[in-house]
Amino acid sequence: MKIEKITIDKFEDEDVDGTLKKKVGLKVVNDEGGVFITDTYLDIVDGKTVDEYTKDAYDAKKSNIDKWLDSFANIGKVFNPDTGKVE
Repeated sequence: MKIEKITIDKFEDEDVDGTLKKKVGLKVVNDEGGVFITDTYLDIVDGKTVDEYTKDAYDAKKSNIDKWLDSFANIGKVFNPDTGKVE
């Protein structure tokens, strides 16, 4: 299973406990059409670009995205009750 595409799902400023943060939402689509949406709140920095915010959001959620991709590893495999093994 691999990532087919990542698109920006949200990109807005939002108040989080009295502090204005940049909310970056990423929509991750795998090569079988599965979708994972994740949001990240980042500190707002003057002069920071969309590319930089998006890269930071991706880096912050990469382990979650990888775990999601890994969760498909056994989907579709067949269990053989005679051998007690997944084939």
